[in-house]
Amino acid sequence: MRLNRVFITLSIIIFTAVSLLSCEQEEAMLERELLFSMPIGKMEDHLFVQQFDGVNTLSKTRVFMKDGFFFISNGESSKVMEFSSFGDLISLYYNGSRNPEPVILGTERAAASDVTRAAYKFPLRDPGEIVKTGSGDLLIDDQISEQRWEYDDEDDVRLDRIVLRFNDHGEFVAYIGQEGPGGTPFPYIHALYANTDDEIIVVTRNTSGWKIFWFTHRGDPLYRISYTNDLIPMDEDAVTLSIENIVPDINTRTLYLKVDYYTENEARMIKFYKSVMLGYDLDAQAYTMNMDLPKNIVKSEQPVIFEEKEHEYLNEFVGVARGPSFFMISPYEGSVYRLTVVAEDGAVKGRGLIEFSDQDIFFRNYHINPDGIFSAIVCREYDAEVVWWRSDRFVEEQQSEYSKFIPNERN
Repeated sequence: MRLNRVFITLSIIIFTAVSLLSCEQEEAMLERELLFSMPIGKMEDHLFVQQFDGVNTLSKTRVFMKDGFFFISNGESSKVMEFSSFGDLISLYYNGSRNPEPVILGTERAAASDVTRAAYKFPLRDPGEIVKTGSGDLLIDDQISEQRWEYDDEDDVRLDRIVLRFNDHGEFVAYIGQEGPGGTPFPYIHALYANTDDEIIVVTRNTSGWKIFWFTHRGDPLYRISYTNDLIPMDEDAVTLSIENIVPDINTRTLYLKVDYYTENEARMIKFYKSVMLGYDLDAQAYTMNMDLPKNIVKSEQPVIFEEKEHEYLNEFVGVARGPSFFMISPYEGSVYRLTVVAEDGAVKGRGLIEFSDQDIFFRNYHINPDGIFSAIVCREYDAEVVWWRSDRFVEEQQSEYSKFIPNERN
């Protein structure tokens, strides 16, 4: 009888342990909302991409969302498209020698209700990063002609990128280089941003480190700062570090650096130690934040009792929303990824799972808007989809204005 009681008690303990472990593992799958899709092709509302031996070309395809409108750069077609959240083509900036003449959009401006729809011919070469500012300017990272390339001997890097600026009427205003309008070309542009004051931030990267160029809304230079590993505060328990990404704040002149630190074990093997978010105030020229990021542990789906299986993955720092709220993404299981939102004090504001279906995807690119909506362009063999996940609920509980842009709520 006593043996039976012991067996029952042990069974309850084991069942409870498994249940608690399962509950701890459970994370909500964020709903994937398909906004619109586009065929792979050369027409004005198509996306053109190529693969050679299963590898994408070096040309970029990027997505940027603002106020429910999506801007998509397509380097291989030398064009930039603007869509409504329902997939209506609103505007097109295109290289006439590499694209057919538009059919959906005329080259003359034509009003459609309260939206101006037009196509603008411009000799784009290899458009990459894109930003729409609050004042309506469109900024496009592009390559200059080979005859105008320069070389930086100090950094051992080619200078061949500029930022094109178009006003809200589609007219070309100027190009921005390192010293401002008409300046020296940039090296490879890693990312392009505009804050709430329409200040322009160009993040460049090469083998020697990072260089950030900060401009006024007109393109006049404000700050130029370089980051290499030896300029980053070293943790006393670490032996080396790596700057994973640098993203500016949306409201202040602050740069956020995600830094991964590594230690050495007894066998003198380098292993990951921890990730830190550093905040650098450009006006004060000082670090004002040094925050340890939470560990990113993924537990096995079928753990063994008393032998729990865990894996630690490095987070990819993908963007900053208001708060500030720091958005991280990492592998979870198969083609499922974990999205983690971290507050300024290091607390986790929310976690959710995102399904990407990697086996069907050539490539993807994603964007975090200031409200915290995670949107992406996902390219497959025959079409590309523009999707979003309403991760803004991790930033603010109240309903976002973007609800009105969801297709299934259209009249």
